[in-house]
Amino acid sequence: MASWGARRSYSGSVASRPPESQREATRAALDQLMLDFQHLDSSQRTLRGMVERFEAYLPERAAVSGLVPRFRVLDREADELIGEYLATLDQHPFDEGLDARALGAAHRAYADVGPRLAKHADALDQVLLDYDNELTRIGRQVQRGRELKEAAAAHTARVAAAAATLRGTGLEVPELNDLLARTRAAALAANDWQPASGFPVLEQARAELEGLASAAEKLAEDYPQRVEKARTRRTSLRTAVEAVESRLDKMPADLAVLRREFSIGNWRDLEPGEQVVREQVEIARTRLRDFDRLVEAGADWTLPLRLLDEARAALDVAKAQVGAPAARLAALREVKADPEALMRTVRFRLRDAQLLVTNTPKPGRESVARELDALARRLDGLRSGLQGPHPDYWALLQEADRITAAVRAQVDRYRGL
Repeated sequence: MASWGARRSYSGSVASRPPESQREATRAALDQLMLDFQHLDSSQRTLRGMVERFEAYLPERAAVSGLVPRFRVLDREADELIGEYLATLDQHPFDEGLDARALGAAHRAYADVGPRLAKHADALDQVLLDYDNELTRIGRQVQRGRELKEAAAAHTARVAAAAATLRGTGLEVPELNDLLARTRAAALAANDWQPASGFPVLEQARAELEGLASAAEKLAEDYPQRVEKARTRRTSLRTAVEAVESRLDKMPADLAVLRREFSIGNWRDLEPGEQVVREQVEIARTRLRDFDRLVEAGADWTLPLRLLDEARAALDVAKAQVGAPAARLAALREVKADPEALMRTVRFRLRDAQLLVTNTPKPGRESVARELDALARRLDGLRSGLQGPHPDYWALLQEADRITAAVRAQVDRYRGL
Protein backbone atom coordinates (compact mmCIF):
# COMPACT_ATOMS: atom_id res chain seq x y z
CA MET A 1 0.00 0.00 0.00
CA ALA A 2 1.38 3.43 -0.95
CA SER A 3 2.46 5.66 1.91
CA TRP A 4 0.66 8.90 2.73
CA GLY A 5 3.66 10.86 1.47
CA ALA A 6 3.65 8.99 -1.82
CA ARG A 7 -0.07 9.58 -2.22
CA ARG A 8 0.39 13.24 -1.47
CA SER A 9 3.20 13.50 -4.04
CA TYR A 10 1.08 11.78 -6.66
CA SER A 11 -1.90 13.97 -5.88
CA GLY A 12 0.27 17.06 -6.14
CA SER A 13 1.63 16.03 -9.54
CA VAL A 14 -1.90 15.53 -10.84
CA ALA A 15 -2.99 18.88 -9.47
CA SER A 16 -0.04 20.62 -11.13
CA ARG A 17 -0.76 19.13 -14.51
CA PRO A 18 -1.77 22.06 -16.74
CA PRO A 19 -5.16 22.02 -18.44
CA GLU A 20 -5.20 21.26 -22.16
CA SER A 21 -6.56 24.75 -22.85
CA GLN A 22 -3.42 26.31 -21.35
CA ARG A 23 -1.19 24.02 -23.40
CA GLU A 24 -3.11 24.86 -26.58
CA ALA A 25 -2.97 28.58 -25.80
CA THR A 26 0.80 28.39 -25.26
CA ARG A 27 1.25 26.41 -28.45
CA ALA A 28 -0.85 28.99 -30.32
CA ALA A 29 1.24 31.82 -28.86
CA LEU A 30 4.40 30.04 -29.98
CA ASP A 31 2.96 29.52 -33.47
CA GLN A 32 2.08 33.24 -33.63
CA LEU A 33 5.54 34.17 -32.36
CA MET A 34 7.13 32.12 -35.13
CA LEU A 35 4.83 33.68 -37.71
CA ASP A 36 5.74 37.16 -36.41
CA PHE A 37 9.41 36.25 -36.66
CA GLN A 38 8.91 35.02 -40.22
CA HIS A 39 7.18 38.33 -41.03
CA LEU A 40 10.03 40.35 -39.54
CA ASP A 41 12.68 38.21 -41.20
CA SER A 42 10.91 38.45 -44.56
CA SER A 43 10.40 42.23 -44.30
CA GLN A 44 14.00 42.81 -43.22
CA ARG A 45 15.42 40.76 -46.07
CA THR A 46 13.05 42.40 -48.57
CA LEU A 47 13.96 45.96 -47.57
CA ARG A 48 17.64 45.09 -47.36
CA GLY A 49 17.50 43.75 -50.92
CA MET A 50 15.76 46.90 -52.13
CA VAL A 51 18.29 49.17 -50.41
CA GLU A 52 21.14 47.17 -51.89
CA ARG A 53 19.62 47.49 -55.36
CA PHE A 54 19.01 51.21 -54.73
CA GLU A 55 22.63 51.75 -53.75
CA ALA A 56 23.89 49.64 -56.64
CA TYR A 57 21.82 51.19 -59.41
CA LEU A 58 21.33 54.79 -58.09
CA PRO A 59 24.36 55.41 -55.84
CA GLU A 60 24.27 59.22 -56.07
CA ARG A 61 20.61 59.43 -55.22
CA ALA A 62 20.98 56.84 -52.47
CA ALA A 63 23.78 58.90 -50.91
CA VAL A 64 21.46 61.88 -50.34
CA SER A 65 18.30 59.93 -49.55
CA GLY A 66 17.10 59.39 -46.01
CA LEU A 67 16.19 55.83 -46.91
CA VAL A 68 19.60 54.29 -46.30
CA PRO A 69 20.29 55.73 -42.78
CA ARG A 70 16.72 55.01 -41.73
CA PHE A 71 17.08 51.45 -42.91
CA ARG A 72 20.40 51.00 -41.09
CA VAL A 73 18.76 51.90 -37.76
CA LEU A 74 15.80 49.63 -38.34
CA ASP A 75 18.05 46.86 -39.57
CA ARG A 76 20.18 46.99 -36.41
CA GLU A 77 17.06 47.01 -34.21
CA ALA A 78 15.65 44.08 -36.17
CA ASP A 79 18.83 42.11 -35.53
CA GLU A 80 18.50 42.83 -31.83
CA LEU A 81 14.89 41.69 -31.81
CA ILE A 82 15.80 38.52 -33.66
CA GLY A 83 18.44 37.85 -31.05
CA GLU A 84 15.81 38.37 -28.36
CA TYR A 85 13.49 35.99 -30.22
CA LEU A 86 16.15 33.29 -30.35
CA ALA A 87 16.99 33.82 -26.70
CA THR A 88 13.31 33.45 -25.82
CA LEU A 89 13.16 30.13 -27.64
CA ASP A 90 16.29 28.99 -25.80
CA GLN A 91 14.98 30.09 -22.40
CA HIS A 92 11.42 28.87 -22.92
CA PRO A 93 11.45 25.84 -25.20
CA PHE A 94 7.94 24.50 -25.66
CA ASP A 95 7.42 20.93 -24.48
CA GLU A 96 4.25 18.90 -23.91
CA GLY A 97 5.55 17.92 -20.49
CA LEU A 98 5.89 21.45 -19.11
CA ASP A 99 4.02 22.16 -15.88
CA ALA A 100 1.52 24.99 -15.52
CA ARG A 101 4.06 27.50 -14.19
CA ALA A 102 6.56 26.82 -16.99
CA LEU A 103 3.82 27.03 -19.57
CA GLY A 104 2.66 30.34 -18.13
CA ALA A 105 6.17 31.77 -18.27
CA ALA A 106 6.62 30.57 -21.84
CA HIS A 107 3.25 32.01 -22.84
CA ARG A 108 4.08 35.41 -21.36
CA ALA A 109 7.47 35.42 -23.06
CA TYR A 110 6.02 34.49 -26.45
CA ALA A 111 3.25 37.08 -26.07
CA ASP A 112 5.80 39.76 -25.11
CA VAL A 113 8.25 39.22 -27.97
CA GLY A 114 5.78 38.39 -30.73
CA PRO A 115 3.95 41.74 -30.97
CA ARG A 116 7.25 43.63 -30.94
CA LEU A 117 8.52 41.47 -33.80
CA ALA A 118 5.30 42.17 -35.71
CA LYS A 119 5.45 45.91 -34.95
CA HIS A 120 9.03 46.15 -36.14
CA ALA A 121 8.20 44.20 -39.30
CA ASP A 122 5.44 46.75 -39.97
CA ALA A 123 7.96 49.57 -39.48
CA LEU A 124 10.25 48.01 -42.08
CA ASP A 125 7.32 47.63 -44.46
CA GLN A 126 6.41 51.29 -43.88
CA VAL A 127 9.79 52.41 -45.18
CA LEU A 128 8.88 50.97 -48.53
CA LEU A 129 5.80 53.18 -48.65
CA ASP A 130 7.57 56.30 -47.40
CA TYR A 131 10.19 56.20 -50.14
CA ASP A 132 7.99 55.39 -53.08
CA ASN A 133 9.53 58.24 -55.15
CA GLU A 134 12.81 56.34 -55.28
CA LEU A 135 11.32 52.89 -55.18
CA THR A 136 8.03 53.30 -57.01
CA ARG A 137 8.21 50.08 -58.93
CA ILE A 138 9.54 48.09 -55.98
CA GLY A 139 6.94 49.70 -53.72
CA ARG A 140 4.15 48.52 -56.02
CA GLN A 141 5.58 45.04 -55.95
CA VAL A 142 5.77 45.04 -52.17
CA GLN A 143 2.18 46.24 -51.93
CA ARG A 144 1.06 43.53 -54.29
CA GLY A 145 2.92 40.94 -52.27
CA ARG A 146 1.38 42.25 -49.06
CA GLU A 147 -2.13 42.04 -50.48
CA LEU A 148 -1.52 38.52 -51.69
CA LYS A 149 -0.11 37.54 -48.32
CA GLU A 150 -3.09 39.07 -46.54
CA ALA A 151 -5.41 37.15 -48.84
CA ALA A 152 -3.42 33.98 -48.15
CA ALA A 153 -3.69 34.63 -44.41
CA ALA A 154 -7.44 35.23 -44.70
CA HIS A 155 -7.90 31.95 -46.55
CA THR A 156 -5.75 30.21 -43.94
CA ALA A 157 -8.02 31.65 -41.24
CA ARG A 158 -11.05 30.30 -43.14
CA VAL A 159 -9.54 26.82 -43.03
CA ALA A 160 -8.86 27.19 -39.30
CA ALA A 161 -12.43 28.32 -38.67
CA ALA A 162 -13.86 25.42 -40.64
CA ALA A 163 -11.61 23.02 -38.74
CA ALA A 164 -12.80 24.48 -35.44
CA THR A 165 -16.41 24.03 -36.53
CA LEU A 166 -15.81 20.39 -37.38
CA ARG A 167 -13.96 19.73 -34.14
CA GLY A 168 -16.85 21.28 -32.28
CA THR A 169 -19.14 18.53 -33.60
CA GLY A 170 -16.97 15.89 -31.93
CA LEU A 171 -16.67 13.95 -35.19
CA GLU A 172 -13.44 12.39 -36.38
CA VAL A 173 -12.83 13.66 -39.93
CA PRO A 174 -9.65 12.18 -41.46
CA GLU A 175 -10.10 14.26 -44.61
CA LEU A 176 -9.57 17.32 -42.46
CA ASN A 177 -6.06 16.22 -41.54
CA ASP A 178 -5.01 16.23 -45.18
CA LEU A 179 -6.58 19.65 -45.73
CA LEU A 180 -4.76 21.05 -42.71
CA ALA A 181 -1.42 19.60 -43.80
CA ARG A 182 -1.78 21.10 -47.27
CA THR A 183 -2.89 24.40 -45.73
CA ARG A 184 0.17 24.55 -43.50
CA ALA A 185 2.45 23.90 -46.48
CA ALA A 186 0.76 26.54 -48.66
CA ALA A 187 0.64 29.08 -45.79
CA LEU A 188 4.33 28.54 -45.14
CA ALA A 189 5.04 29.07 -48.85
CA ALA A 190 3.09 32.35 -48.72
CA ASN A 191 4.78 33.54 -45.51
CA ASP A 192 8.25 32.65 -46.76
CA TRP A 193 7.72 34.13 -50.21
CA GLN A 194 10.35 36.59 -51.44
CA PRO A 195 10.06 38.92 -54.46
CA ALA A 196 13.00 37.17 -56.07
CA SER A 197 10.82 34.07 -56.33
CA GLY A 198 8.36 35.90 -58.56
CA PHE A 199 4.71 36.72 -57.97
CA PRO A 200 3.44 33.55 -59.68
CA VAL A 201 4.73 31.58 -56.68
CA LEU A 202 2.74 33.71 -54.24
CA GLU A 203 -0.29 33.74 -56.54
CA GLN A 204 -0.18 29.96 -56.64
CA ALA A 205 0.01 29.73 -52.84
CA ARG A 206 -2.90 32.17 -52.47
CA ALA A 207 -4.99 30.32 -55.06
CA GLU A 208 -4.24 26.98 -53.41
CA LEU A 209 -5.25 28.36 -50.01
CA GLU A 210 -8.46 29.75 -51.46
CA GLY A 211 -9.32 26.31 -52.85
CA LEU A 212 -8.44 24.65 -49.56
CA ALA A 213 -10.60 27.14 -47.68
CA SER A 214 -13.58 26.38 -49.91
CA ALA A 215 -13.01 22.65 -49.51
CA ALA A 216 -12.73 22.94 -45.73
CA GLU A 217 -15.90 25.04 -45.49
CA LYS A 218 -17.79 22.58 -47.66
CA LEU A 219 -16.54 19.70 -45.51
CA ALA A 220 -17.61 21.55 -42.35
CA GLU A 221 -21.06 22.10 -43.81
CA ASP A 222 -21.64 18.75 -45.51
CA TYR A 223 -19.92 16.21 -43.26
CA PRO A 224 -22.12 16.62 -40.15
CA GLN A 225 -25.21 16.52 -42.36
CA ARG A 226 -24.01 13.35 -44.04
CA VAL A 227 -23.43 11.75 -40.66
CA GLU A 228 -26.80 12.92 -39.37
CA LYS A 229 -28.61 11.49 -42.39
CA ALA A 230 -26.50 8.33 -42.71
CA ARG A 231 -28.92 5.93 -40.98
CA THR A 232 -31.89 7.29 -42.90
CA ARG A 233 -29.91 6.99 -46.08
CA ARG A 234 -28.98 3.41 -45.20
CA THR A 235 -32.67 2.53 -44.81
CA SER A 236 -33.48 4.15 -48.16
CA LEU A 237 -30.71 2.19 -49.87
CA ARG A 238 -31.96 -1.08 -48.39
CA THR A 239 -35.44 -0.30 -49.72
CA ALA A 240 -33.99 0.53 -53.13
CA VAL A 241 -32.06 -2.75 -53.19
CA GLU A 242 -35.26 -4.63 -52.45
CA ALA A 243 -37.02 -2.74 -55.24
CA VAL A 244 -34.32 -3.77 -57.71
CA GLU A 245 -34.57 -7.39 -56.57
CA SER A 246 -38.32 -7.32 -57.07
CA ARG A 247 -37.80 -6.29 -60.70
CA LEU A 248 -35.06 -8.82 -61.30
CA ASP A 249 -37.48 -11.69 -62.02
CA LYS A 250 -38.99 -9.74 -64.93
CA MET A 251 -35.70 -9.42 -66.84
CA PRO A 252 -35.70 -12.94 -68.37
CA ALA A 253 -39.28 -12.48 -69.61
CA ASP A 254 -38.48 -9.14 -71.24
CA LEU A 255 -35.38 -10.61 -72.86
CA ALA A 256 -37.42 -13.53 -74.15
CA VAL A 257 -39.85 -11.11 -75.84
CA LEU A 258 -36.93 -9.19 -77.35
CA ARG A 259 -35.51 -12.43 -78.77
CA ARG A 260 -38.83 -13.35 -80.32
CA GLU A 261 -39.60 -9.96 -81.86
CA PHE A 262 -36.19 -8.62 -82.91
CA SER A 263 -32.94 -9.80 -84.43
CA ILE A 264 -29.87 -10.57 -82.31
CA GLY A 265 -28.21 -7.19 -82.79
CA ASN A 266 -31.12 -5.53 -81.01
CA TRP A 267 -30.66 -7.34 -77.70
CA ARG A 268 -27.34 -9.20 -77.60
CA ASP A 269 -25.65 -6.52 -75.41
CA LEU A 270 -28.37 -7.00 -72.75
CA GLU A 271 -27.78 -10.71 -72.16
CA PRO A 272 -25.18 -10.23 -69.35
CA GLY A 273 -27.48 -7.74 -67.60
CA GLU A 274 -29.14 -10.19 -65.22
CA GLN A 275 -25.79 -11.40 -63.89
CA VAL A 276 -24.56 -7.80 -63.56
CA VAL A 277 -27.65 -6.89 -61.55
CA ARG A 278 -27.18 -9.84 -59.20
CA GLU A 279 -23.51 -8.97 -58.68
CA GLN A 280 -24.20 -5.29 -58.02
CA VAL A 281 -27.08 -6.06 -55.67
CA GLU A 282 -24.78 -8.34 -53.68
CA ILE A 283 -22.14 -5.61 -53.56
CA ALA A 284 -24.72 -3.13 -52.28
CA ARG A 285 -25.97 -5.55 -49.62
CA THR A 286 -22.40 -6.32 -48.50
CA ARG A 287 -21.61 -2.63 -48.16
CA LEU A 288 -24.74 -2.07 -46.10
CA ARG A 289 -23.88 -4.97 -43.81
CA ASP A 290 -20.37 -3.58 -43.35
CA PHE A 291 -21.90 -0.18 -42.62
CA ASP A 292 -24.03 -1.66 -39.84
CA ARG A 293 -21.07 -3.52 -38.36
CA LEU A 294 -18.80 -0.45 -38.29
CA VAL A 295 -21.46 1.87 -36.88
CA GLU A 296 -22.28 -0.62 -34.15
CA ALA A 297 -18.57 -0.90 -33.34
CA GLY A 298 -18.35 2.89 -32.93
CA ALA A 299 -15.90 3.47 -35.78
CA ASP A 300 -15.39 7.02 -37.04
CA TRP A 301 -17.81 7.87 -39.83
CA THR A 302 -15.39 8.14 -42.73
CA LEU A 303 -15.51 4.49 -43.79
CA PRO A 304 -19.25 3.99 -43.14
CA LEU A 305 -20.04 7.03 -45.28
CA ARG A 306 -17.80 5.71 -48.03
CA LEU A 307 -19.56 2.34 -47.81
CA LEU A 308 -22.89 4.07 -48.35
CA ASP A 309 -21.46 5.82 -51.41
CA GLU A 310 -20.22 2.49 -52.77
CA ALA A 311 -23.59 0.88 -52.11
CA ARG A 312 -25.29 3.72 -53.97
CA ALA A 313 -22.89 3.36 -56.92
CA ALA A 314 -23.53 -0.39 -57.15
CA LEU A 315 -27.26 0.19 -56.85
CA ASP A 316 -27.22 2.76 -59.65
CA VAL A 317 -25.56 0.23 -61.96
CA ALA A 318 -28.10 -2.41 -60.97
CA LYS A 319 -31.05 -0.06 -61.51
CA ALA A 320 -29.80 0.91 -64.96
CA GLN A 321 -29.44 -2.75 -65.94
CA VAL A 322 -32.60 -4.15 -64.38
CA GLY A 323 -34.88 -1.88 -66.39
CA ALA A 324 -32.87 -2.02 -69.60
CA PRO A 325 -34.71 -4.92 -71.32
CA ALA A 326 -38.13 -3.37 -70.76
CA ALA A 327 -36.92 0.06 -71.86
CA ARG A 328 -35.24 -1.42 -74.95
CA LEU A 329 -38.36 -3.35 -75.87
CA ALA A 330 -40.52 -0.22 -75.66
CA ALA A 331 -38.05 1.85 -77.71
CA LEU A 332 -37.66 -0.79 -80.41
CA ARG A 333 -41.40 -1.32 -80.76
CA GLU A 334 -41.85 2.43 -81.17
CA VAL A 335 -39.25 2.62 -83.93
CA LYS A 336 -40.52 -0.51 -85.64
CA ALA A 337 -44.06 0.86 -85.68
CA ASP A 338 -42.98 4.11 -87.40
CA PRO A 339 -39.32 4.41 -88.41
CA GLU A 340 -40.05 7.55 -90.37
CA ALA A 341 -41.13 9.35 -87.19
CA LEU A 342 -37.58 8.97 -85.85
CA MET A 343 -36.13 10.16 -89.15
CA ARG A 344 -38.43 13.20 -89.20
CA THR A 345 -37.45 14.18 -85.66
CA VAL A 346 -33.72 14.08 -86.44
CA ARG A 347 -34.19 15.80 -89.79
CA PHE A 348 -36.20 18.61 -88.18
CA ARG A 349 -33.34 19.34 -85.80
CA LEU A 350 -30.82 19.17 -88.63
CA ARG A 351 -32.78 21.56 -90.84
CA ASP A 352 -33.27 23.93 -87.92
CA ALA A 353 -29.49 24.02 -87.51
CA GLN A 354 -28.98 24.59 -91.24
CA LEU A 355 -31.44 27.49 -91.18
CA LEU A 356 -29.55 29.04 -88.26
CA VAL A 357 -26.32 28.96 -90.26
CA THR A 358 -28.01 30.31 -93.39
CA ASN A 359 -29.98 33.13 -91.76
CA THR A 360 -27.28 34.41 -89.34
CA PRO A 361 -24.07 34.66 -91.38
CA LYS A 362 -20.80 34.55 -89.43
CA PRO A 363 -17.16 34.15 -90.38
CA GLY A 364 -16.40 30.44 -90.52
CA ARG A 365 -19.96 29.36 -91.25
CA GLU A 366 -18.85 27.46 -94.37
CA SER A 367 -17.07 24.89 -92.20
CA VAL A 368 -20.16 24.38 -90.02
CA ALA A 369 -22.37 24.16 -93.09
CA ARG A 370 -20.17 21.42 -94.55
CA GLU A 371 -20.36 19.44 -91.32
CA LEU A 372 -24.15 19.75 -91.28
CA ASP A 373 -24.34 18.61 -94.91
CA ALA A 374 -22.25 15.56 -94.00
CA LEU A 375 -24.66 14.79 -91.16
CA ALA A 376 -27.56 15.07 -93.61
CA ARG A 377 -25.93 12.41 -95.78
CA ARG A 378 -25.49 10.18 -92.74
CA LEU A 379 -29.17 10.64 -91.95
CA ASP A 380 -30.14 9.65 -95.50
CA GLY A 381 -28.01 6.55 -95.10
CA LEU A 382 -30.05 5.41 -92.11
CA ARG A 383 -32.80 4.14 -94.40
CA SER A 384 -30.50 1.45 -95.72
CA GLY A 385 -30.55 -0.13 -92.28
CA LEU A 386 -34.29 -0.68 -92.55
CA GLN A 387 -33.97 -3.01 -95.49
CA GLY A 388 -34.22 -6.75 -95.09
CA PRO A 389 -36.54 -8.95 -93.05
CA HIS A 390 -34.87 -8.30 -89.68
CA PRO A 391 -33.66 -4.68 -89.39
CA ASP A 392 -31.32 -3.69 -86.58
CA TYR A 393 -33.54 -1.06 -85.02
CA TRP A 394 -31.16 -0.61 -82.09
CA ALA A 395 -28.32 0.35 -84.41
CA LEU A 396 -30.73 2.76 -86.12
CA LEU A 397 -31.61 4.38 -82.78
CA GLN A 398 -27.97 4.68 -81.74
CA GLU A 399 -26.94 6.29 -85.02
CA ALA A 400 -29.88 8.68 -84.82
CA ASP A 401 -28.75 9.70 -81.32
CA ARG A 402 -25.19 10.22 -82.55
CA ILE A 403 -26.35 12.41 -85.42
CA THR A 404 -28.55 14.44 -83.04
CA ALA A 405 -25.61 14.96 -80.67
CA ALA A 406 -23.35 15.97 -83.56
CA VAL A 407 -25.95 18.50 -84.78
CA ARG A 408 -26.14 19.99 -81.28
CA ALA A 409 -22.35 20.24 -81.13
CA GLN A 410 -22.24 22.09 -84.46
CA VAL A 411 -24.93 24.53 -83.28
CA ASP A 412 -22.94 25.23 -80.10
CA ARG A 413 -19.81 25.67 -82.18
CA TYR A 414 -21.57 28.11 -84.53
CA ARG A 415 -22.97 30.18 -81.68
CA GLY A 416 -19.49 30.43 -80.25
CA LEU A 417 -17.97 31.85 -83.44
